[in-house]
Amino acid sequence: MSTELKKYTFKSLIGSEFETADKEVVQIKEIIIPRIQRDYAQGRTGKFEERVRSRFLEALYTAINNKQNITLDFVYGDVDKEKGELTLLDGQQRLTTLFLLHWYASKKCKIDNQSIDFLKHFSYATRFSSRDFCKFIIENEISFDVSKISEEIKNQAWYQYDWKNDPTIESMLIMIDDINEKFNQVNNLWKLLVDDNCISFYFLPLENMGLSDELYIKMNSRGKPLTDFEHFKAEFLEIIKEQNEELYKEFSRKIDIDWTYMLFPYRGENQIIDDEFMRYFKYISHILCYKTIIENRDDNLEYDEFKLAKQLYSKGNPNSISNLKFLKSAFDCWCGIDIDNFFDSIFYTSSYVTDKIKLYLKADGTINLFLDCCNHHAEFTENGRNRLFSLNSMLLFYGVLIYRLNIQTLSEDDFKRRIRIVRNLTENSQYEIREFDQDGSNQMRRLLSDVEDIILKGTLRTEDRGFNILQKREEQKKLEWLPKNSDYKDELYKLEDHNLLKGTISIIGLDNPGNFSKFALLFEQTDKDLINKALLTIGDYSQNLSWRTQLGVKTKDTVWADLFHPTEQRNKDNRFQNTSKILNELLTSIPDNCSNIDEFLDKRITDYLKNTKDSFDWKYYFIKYEQMRYDTYGMYYWKDKANNPYVVVIMHTEKAINGKNWNAFAYTLFNLYQDYFDLENYAYSGDKLHIKDTNKYIDIQNDCFEISEEGKDPVVIKFKQNNGLDQEDRIESIIQQVKKM
Repeated sequence: MSTELKKYTFKSLIGSEFETADKEVVQIKEIIIPRIQRDYAQGRTGKFEERVRSRFLEALYTAINNKQNITLDFVYGDVDKEKGELTLLDGQQRLTTLFLLHWYASKKCKIDNQSIDFLKHFSYATRFSSRDFCKFIIENEISFDVSKISEEIKNQAWYQYDWKNDPTIESMLIMIDDINEKFNQVNNLWKLLVDDNCISFYFLPLENMGLSDELYIKMNSRGKPLTDFEHFKAEFLEIIKEQNEELYKEFSRKIDIDWTYMLFPYRGENQIIDDEFMRYFKYISHILCYKTIIENRDDNLEYDEFKLAKQLYSKGNPNSISNLKFLKSAFDCWCGIDIDNFFDSIFYTSSYVTDKIKLYLKADGTINLFLDCCNHHAEFTENGRNRLFSLNSMLLFYGVLIYRLNIQTLSEDDFKRRIRIVRNLTENSQYEIREFDQDGSNQMRRLLSDVEDIILKGTLRTEDRGFNILQKREEQKKLEWLPKNSDYKDELYKLEDHNLLKGTISIIGLDNPGNFSKFALLFEQTDKDLINKALLTIGDYSQNLSWRTQLGVKTKDTVWADLFHPTEQRNKDNRFQNTSKILNELLTSIPDNCSNIDEFLDKRITDYLKNTKDSFDWKYYFIKYEQMRYDTYGMYYWKDKANNPYVVVIMHTEKAINGKNWNAFAYTLFNLYQDYFDLENYAYSGDKLHIKDTNKYIDIQNDCFEISEEGKDPVVIKFKQNNGLDQEDRIESIIQQVKKM
């Protein structure tokens, strides 16, 4: 028999003959999936498996429906000379799917038992249950009366309950349903498979490969992603070969040697680099998609690596050669260096380090953005909504990649200054960083272009769409300010890296460099409730968000961070600038050699309250009474702050006024004097204060409070005021009046 390479179908492989090296003729009588093989995986429910299954079935369907031949690459195996058993080493997934497709066609086309005898010679040895399942579905009939054949199978008397614990059987049932959905309208399916030979593959016996069982060990040591990755690699290299023979040879060598060696320290738990390679491949490919292919939201970003390869690197793309060269360079630039040390020289995550840039990462994050990309790009959370490698990370990493690609012409100092700018922009462009703009245009292209300009040229397009305009203008001012104020460079960078600011320093401003270091001292060492009160002694530093007003709180840093990040809404009526002015006034008042800032602030607050004798504005009450400073989101509702400053509602939530809310003065009185008051319910503007053991309620208004009782006219008691300002402490006035009752 000749050992010449030839094609087989699923049916023709069983019963085929070939010659061994010693000229002995061996016939394949059985196809066995050995115990050491993994379970059948193409029917799993994971997102990746579903994509692979859909793609594979679509390829088979297209070939059958168009009566065209499709070749499924190589199948390798070891044949027992005595028993004629073919033990599959590679091809398990494909042949199992072909077995199920042939079985389905035999039942659908009602083929006689003799003609389907070859199916009985395919078996699983991984588990007894898998073996028995294959046997029973062949021997028993299917009615096709239900939409899901799997349900009919599970209802059969021969189907055993504990088979639900066999992952191979579960995968087979899912595949059977998908086959039915895809092929149920195909006529003469059995003929197309068995007689017309539409689906074929190459088979090579292990011995004919000139190798021993070491091949099996080598192949299976790579773990379960081998088949998908090797299949992709073969198709991808074929695409390159059609383009350029030299690039084909270069990519072949680099994928197998250079890039594998580079990625090996970052291999996954399966001890292979296939997944890591594919994620980085997709990252670079997606960058190219954003830059050259995608125009608007109608152009979906492709996640299937096979389609992505054809889309970007095949002859159909006029930029395919330049795309391939960029891809090659993007891999090459990480070869020959200690990648961990490289990122460690640029970024940090905890205490400030001179000449490094802070990254604000999740608890399980890493400053090695290359590794983060290889682990997470194109992966999503379980709900499918959030990227594990965010758009922010994609853009920041792109800045690093641009440097690596241009390291011969860019100095390290220039790069560090410029990647700091990119960090500042990515942290402060919450609403700008997205794939598509509101008009549907490609926003990522603009953002990537911004990153390139910053890293390569050190310039910012401050009026163009892209990153946040306010932050870009701030970064431009810093670029102009730093050369003239180089003595403050380290203090500026340390201020930028503060967790409350994350790159934006507008709340301090470049005109107040003496306050750079004081900000850190104030917000890292001081009780924030003291800061809140101290700021109020200077003025109303609050900011308006539509109908809501926000102040700082004791425990939530996010509230202070919101107050310190400028937006057009927050700066309406110059409120953000007002906050900045008051904060700088407080910082300036702190002595340079202050050893105890809490003590300094406490004295300032005490002096303020002591000197407030006959004019009590709303800020006085917020400073004096802790209960007014509700410690959630710092949100309050004033319907008319200018004319009715004492009518203020404490908001229990951040954005809703129809939930738990209290009149601020009623809430304060209730908490201070619970022996006297109840505050029973919550309402839009805060419920009235109930006087215990009576039917009387207190309604606190701007210039008076009313004591009402059912069936009687309310008693109105005016506060002493002058020009709309209290001349007496209304909290004390109300409790004194109640105590007299």
